Amino acid sequence: MSDSPLPTFTQGRLQDPITFSNAYKIVIMADDRIPIGNFSLITRLSPRALRIYDERGLLVPNVRDIITGYRYYTGDQVPRGVSIKSLCSLGFSLADVEKILNARDRQDKGTIHGIFSRRKNEIRSEVSRLQKIEAILEEPGVSLEVLYMSYAEPIIKQVPPLRVICKRGRGSYAEVIGRLANDLCSQMDLPENQTLAVKVTGPFMFICHDNEYKEKDADVECAIPISGRVVVSDESIEIRTLEGGAMLSLIYKGPYPGIHEAWTRIFAYAEEREYSITGNGRELYYNDPGKVPDEELLTELQIPVSLEGLPSVVGGTETGE
Repeated sequence: MSDSPLPTFTQGRLQDPITFSNAYKIVIMADDRIPIGNFSLITRLSPRALRIYDERGLLVPNVRDIITGYRYYTGDQVPRGVSIKSLCSLGFSLADVEKILNARDRQDKGTIHGIFSRRKNEIRSEVSRLQKIEAILEEPGVSLEVLYMSYAEPIIKQVPPLRVICKRGRGSYAEVIGRLANDLCSQMDLPENQTLAVKVTGPFMFICHDNEYKEKDADVECAIPISGRVVVSDESIEIRTLEGGAMLSLIYKGPYPGIHEAWTRIFAYAEEREYSITGNGRELYYNDPGKVPDEELLTELQIPVSLEGLPSVVGGTETGE
């Protein structure tokens, strides 16, 4: 093997000769092709995040090497990468980041202002939530039950349509719910239904058909999800299908008289996030007050909501790495 030195040549204003490997790096820089690793260092975006942005069309490498197939970023893409990093660090979803950058390109200040305002409202809501948690934890003698109710957050869930046996009536909540529940159970216990082996497919539920709280003349419907053929002997009882869809849901643990606090909370949550309420609220009862202590009663509150025009909140979160 020859011991001759590596080939060298002068480059621009450099006074000393340089090796071929160093010259190659200079040529790459002059060609404005930035490998993903270097671009990651410059923008502080991880290679994984860059690949996600590439797949989404949010930040696509400008150059493809026709020989190796490798893709490279260019210098003029650095500001966009830095902008994406900054917006993600402020908690914006990738969908919002894309809208903001596109609006900036169009000089659409109105869209940007609207997205920023919504994010500020989300931050204020989160600050308020954390302050409430802090106040609860500072209370002397705080119990696990109080922690459970205070810390639990409403969630969005998709509920399928439910076939139910149901009855509607009027009266005070305690009186009418008990009466309707007994009527429904009597129907389920008919010998014909026992023979048909009707199946209960979900928890007993109550649906409020009023737009406000009523002390004595509440419009109430009670329902039991079922499957199979059912015989009904009471004309005021019907079999129908409750609509499914997106529901804002909150689990309440504790005695029934305290459930109004959970309703106040879930409606406030919907208002803060600008969810449009599309139907009547439901209460689903997961255990029997005759068999468990009042403190252990579990009730799910559900409100049908429309999420049209709002960021996706069902099925996971987007990556903002």
